[in-house]
Amino acid sequence: MQVAPVFKPSRSKYLVFTTDIIIPTLICACVGTLAYTLLYSPIFKVQKVSCLVDYRPCENPSLGAELDKLIGQNIFKLSPARIKARLTSGDFTIRQVEITRRLPSRVEVSLQSVYPHVALQVKDESRWVVLDTQLRVIGSRDTYPNVPIVIVTSPLSLTVGTMPNAQLIIESLQLARKLFDELFTVKSVTLVDTDMLEVELESGLLALFTPKKDVLEQLRSLQAVLTDGTIWKGKSVIDVRFTHPVLR
Repeated sequence: MQVAPVFKPSRSKYLVFTTDIIIPTLICACVGTLAYTLLYSPIFKVQKVSCLVDYRPCENPSLGAELDKLIGQNIFKLSPARIKARLTSGDFTIRQVEITRRLPSRVEVSLQSVYPHVALQVKDESRWVVLDTQLRVIGSRDTYPNVPIVIVTSPLSLTVGTMPNAQLIIESLQLARKLFDELFTVKSVTLVDTDMLEVELESGLLALFTPKKDVLEQLRSLQAVLTDGTIWKGKSVIDVRFTHPVLR
């Protein structure tokens, strides 16, 4: 009985490529090339950053300077969470931030302002300056803000992020908010002078207040008159600056 010889392959002195080597090598090379292209290629460096605040172009120079820092960075390495944190911590007027990557090299930033609390308007102008709950200026609007409005007769000098300088304007804004919360029918408050505020109601009535007396006392007098339609029927002005309301 003969035993078949056992074949023992010897290592070749030549480099031999087989599919077991070629395929994994090609996959690794493709993945490496793709990763390098995505993370280091100049094609994916940010070249343009567009910014909108409440669907209008950003005008704040400090905000623009912060966003310009994104130019030249790799679009895939950007951290939206970190960008949002920087923008909201540096500007109290920003309520919401949305970051959108537009390949290969554009970033879109959409911002939403904090909700307005009250507004200022110069008489006969069609723009409003909106303020937050701490009476800090948020910005200007060319659409009705749907918040209590104080109308002034002279031009305003205001700075975004700060309160108005005039104490009388601050008190008028506070009064407008309080009247709006109590009556729900206040259309606007006009600061006539240091002694008088004209409060226009949705019914067409005009109520006269003074900032030099207790606001709640004047408000209660106005409410007492408004609850009885027979009292103010045929009248256009309710003056609550005195001890007893005067109608005319």
